[in-house]
Amino acid sequence: MRFVVLMEMNKRWVWELRSAEGTTICRSAMSYGDRDMAFKAIQEVRGRANRALVFDPLGTLYEGV
Repeated sequence: MRFVVLMEMNKRWVWELRSAEGTTICRSAMSYGDRDMAFKAIQEVRGRANRALVFDPLGTLYEGV
């Protein structure tokens, strides 16, 4: 997988997480005024996602996922 930083038509930056085949897995929920802010957001996701828990919409925690 890889992160890709893109400039949108409105000259704001977003990031996408893509599979090895290039399919978009997820995209930043917001856009950023400059590229460095997008890179900073990627570092936040990378640093915290490995500790993220998994829940269903009703709040049930899924262990070991």
